[in-house]
Amino acid sequence: MSIKCIASGQKGGVGKSTLTMLAARVAPALGIRLAIIDLAMGNPSTSLNLLGGLPSHTLATYVIGASRISEVVHVVPTRYGPIYLVPSGRGDLALINEDGGFGEKFNSLINYLIDRVGVDHVLIDFPSFEPSLDELFSNALERCDVMYPVGIQDLGSLMALRNLLIFARKSSVGVGRPVINMFRESLGRQWVSVVGKLAGSEPGVVHYDPWLIRWVHDGVGQYGIGVREALTYVIRDVLG
Repeated sequence: MSIKCIASGQKGGVGKSTLTMLAARVAPALGIRLAIIDLAMGNPSTSLNLLGGLPSHTLATYVIGASRISEVVHVVPTRYGPIYLVPSGRGDLALINEDGGFGEKFNSLINYLIDRVGVDHVLIDFPSFEPSLDELFSNALERCDVMYPVGIQDLGSLMALRNLLIFARKSSVGVGRPVINMFRESLGRQWVSVVGKLAGSEPGVVHYDPWLIRWVHDGVGQYGIGVREALTYVIRDVLG
């Protein structure tokens, strides 16, 4: 069992939730019992995609004591078996910040998923955040065994990954193989080399736009750009 995180540092819209949703679809077909914690409380796209809406019981309602732990773990059926989702809702971050006590409840939730639900992996979908400033998300990241950095071919994304990797190493969080999303050939191997030096391993290169890849979920076999590359990354690196 391991706790795995998909993060980008202070850079949104790079495809973290897309990779998380692909993992949710692939894991049951591989016989993997997967739990997902959606920490993207301002934009809970993972929760919306997997549940078709936002439920009454979310991560925040559990943290503030309005939901029992069993109520906040939603069983999402798939063709090959269930996944287990702890969703977020809009406004959840404000509720959690007002209440406090996030760390203890977060640890209890992970222990419940491991010990009671019996999952093989807990996959955490992070929002964009600055590790050196945001205590709540930094504490959650420290709970992870392996963090998978996701970036795009953009200078701001590169700096965000740099800060994220510095924090991860200081906190003894393992760093998995990074992925570059929305890759463009204009900078080619130089960009791959820079990210590889930062992370300590050569990144995967995924040629896709997050909006197009979501066609993989429409149920009629239409696939967006680069789905094969993204699925290969998810299966080999995140779920492997």
